[in-house]
Amino acid sequence: MNSRLSKISNFFKKDLFQKLICILVASSGLFLLVNKYPYFGVLSILVIVFLGLLFLFYKGSVTSVHFGIVGILMSIYIYFILSYFISNQTLSNFLSYNFLRYDGNFFFSYIPFFALAVPYFDYKKASSLYFNFIFFTFSLLSIAGIIGVLTKHYSYIFLINEYESPMLVGLNNAHNATGSVYALASIFALAFTLKSHKKKKIYYIIILLLCIAGLVMTQSRGSYIGFIIGALLVIWLYFRSILKFVITMTAIAAASIPLIFFTDLGDRFIRMLDFSDIYNYAILGRLNLWKKALYLFRQSPIFGVGFGRFNDMSYTVNDYGYTLTRLDEFVGIPKIFYTYHAPNFDFSAAHAHNSYLQFLAETGIVGLGLIIFFWIFCYRIIIRAYNQTGDEFSRKIYLSCLGSIAVLFVMSLTENYFSATTMIMCLSVVTSLSLGLYWQERRNKIK
Repeated sequence: MNSRLSKISNFFKKDLFQKLICILVASSGLFLLVNKYPYFGVLSILVIVFLGLLFLFYKGSVTSVHFGIVGILMSIYIYFILSYFISNQTLSNFLSYNFLRYDGNFFFSYIPFFALAVPYFDYKKASSLYFNFIFFTFSLLSIAGIIGVLTKHYSYIFLINEYESPMLVGLNNAHNATGSVYALASIFALAFTLKSHKKKKIYYIIILLLCIAGLVMTQSRGSYIGFIIGALLVIWLYFRSILKFVITMTAIAAASIPLIFFTDLGDRFIRMLDFSDIYNYAILGRLNLWKKALYLFRQSPIFGVGFGRFNDMSYTVNDYGYTLTRLDEFVGIPKIFYTYHAPNFDFSAAHAHNSYLQFLAETGIVGLGLIIFFWIFCYRIIIRAYNQTGDEFSRKIYLSCLGSIAVLFVMSLTENYFSATTMIMCLSVVTSLSLGLYWQERRNKIK
């Protein structure tokens, strides 16, 4: 019996097997631009989940760094599940594909935190592969997009409507989804550029320029702002000198002038503030959705009206601008614990276009507080790892993760990115790999 276990253990340690495992762990990085065909991304995550469960039974442990993170996330899952069922929603809906893809995508998007907490692979090799997969796919789409713009031949990788110029979407359904992950990829490329030397720096500069070009072509204004704020943090953490920071930002601002001049970036931001434009959904549509979210929050500020309930209730906007919802469909104590109970369910991509308001409406102050605490807790661990490590590659990974969390907090002001599948699937993998890398470095030091 001991001999058989020894053979199994030796097989798991073989280099070829470990390389295959790392490829499988990193494979989801290839499918961030294909959410029109979600089975690719779903399958890649399910493979990670399967491996995580398999090795959890084999090893029986998670990393010490992941332990607290997984505990907090498990508490959030439990709270959201209770919120879901207390608001009179069904088990069949909870287990349905439509719910998990839309209203309940939070549960799927954060799974990598659990699956990658089991230390059955080399976190450093898996991280390297994951980022290389992202740089390859995003650069390739950017090149295709640039060719399309130059030749005026807008293929299926562009979204075209009568009110906007062509938007690069790749094989995603929406330009904001593509813009969000391009913002992350650009942050990754910036971190790798700053932390690389000589020939590698030139290589990553090219990747950075391609990613920024792709980001611009998505025409996602929220993604532009998210990238800018994330880049500010990355540059500050790299230099940690006010003078160098100011000089660098001045140079970047000067270099950006031609980009703004030769594209319609400036016009898009100006149009965003034009309230007289009836097609300006960026502001007018969001204002109505924000009013609805705030109205629901006021009905049940502590615990919310029920996870996944935002889309289920009809509403109108009267002459005074207030969102109206039938209160006879609510059950509980008004202004304290007041959940929506009507048996109508709408599974769609609609949301409040603001994560903070979305979670306040559905899960109250408690739910939003848990999400913010979770990401801040992740940030604190990664910043500690960044400050302690002397390894160049590890610093790239940690810096990429820190900048990405900043992007998430900023972009969540304009979309529900705290549970957006495409963006969170990427950020969950990056953050969980970063946590594992920190654990691996600490373990190697002890040895």
